[in-house]
Amino acid sequence: MPRPNPQRRDHLAGAAIAVLAEKGSRGLTHRAVDAAAGVPDGTTSRYFRTRDALMDAIIQRIGRRLSERVDAHVVRPLDPAHLEEALVEVLTLMAADERGEPLALFELHLESTRNPILQGMLADALRERRDLIVRQCRAAGIAITEQDAMLLETSVLGILFTALTTGVPDDPGPSIRAATRTVLDRYVRT
Repeated sequence: MPRPNPQRRDHLAGAAIAVLAEKGSRGLTHRAVDAAAGVPDGTTSRYFRTRDALMDAIIQRIGRRLSERVDAHVVRPLDPAHLEEALVEVLTLMAADERGEPLALFELHLESTRNPILQGMLADALRERRDLIVRQCRAAGIAITEQDAMLLETSVLGILFTALTTGVPDDPGPSIRAATRTVLDRYVRT
């Protein structure tokens, strides 16, 4: 039997994201991913033996793509006046993405209430994003606390969740900017 190839694995993970975003957690099946990917029946289960393995592949792909976009915004020394803009730019990356990945991520968050392994993976990813905020603020001379960085990250997630599920606000950018300014005002303005 030939070894699985990484391009097909990535293609299947992308199709799984689309299925999860469109059909929700209950609609995420190996067969549905096969159909979405346009591959023969059984291909997805060959690459991802269990549903947990399939969800792990989704998290890995979303995390990798988000990390690639975040890494393009390298932590760099900034003056405090430009910090808000840098943070807003990084925090809106997910909002600027197609709807599929954020919707799939929120489906995984809901699923994690019943899956402690998934919950741990998502919590690790959240802490990584919090740490990025802390590093960027400190590079700008602002000693933001981990608690305030987490407050900012979870505020943005809430804004995105609400925008995606209700359409309000229709453009989450201004709300993300307001949340960023509110947190930074504790440090920048006296």
